Amino acid sequence: MTSQHPHILNAQTAVVVVVDMQEPFFQPIFEKERVLDNVRLLMEGANILDVPILLTTQYASRMGGVLPQIEALLPAPQPPLDKLCFSCYADPGFADEIARLDRHQALLCGIETHICVSQTAHGLLAAGYQPHVVVDAVSSRTEANWRLGLEKMRQSGVILASVESALYEMMHEAGTPQFRQMLELVKRAAAHDKQVHS
Repeated sequence: MTSQHPHILNAQTAVVVVVDMQEPFFQPIFEKERVLDNVRLLMEGANILDVPILLTTQYASRMGGVLPQIEALLPAPQPPLDKLCFSCYADPGFADEIARLDRHQALLCGIETHICVSQTAHGLLAAGYQPHVVVDAVSSRTEANWRLGLEKMRQSGVILASVESALYEMMHEAGTPQFRQMLELVKRAAAHDKQVHS
């Protein structure tokens, strides 16, 4: 294998972090169905590639657990990492789990872009990790805050990605059983998206 740019995602060094996909936060989100579909697509692709997935919740005792459609995509039952800090990385339990996994690329999706996703990305960046934010799998209550959050992260050096670009970078090559599974997954998602918007 030839060397690749360090900003290219690698299935061996990446972890997917799904931030605070809880019902009270999710309901008022800008383009929420787009976010839900793309978070699910990212998680399904990560499962094909054996990339670990971490779920987080914000104040679960008051705000409830992760949406069942999201929790159902975990390869094995695991409790979400609950926090009170807006930044996932500011929570010791999350920081310990990221360190335990020993993966330096964190692929962030979920809500809200300008608060928990942004603060998590900045915390990871400051700690020496390489955060990638999946633009089409994050959002905020308003389009303006979604865009503002993305721009602030971009200015700080966080890498922006799409679901498809992230999955194809981690897959690396065609012609494998994983590629055939991924192709079916992406085709199915595209057909669903076309149906929804037709």
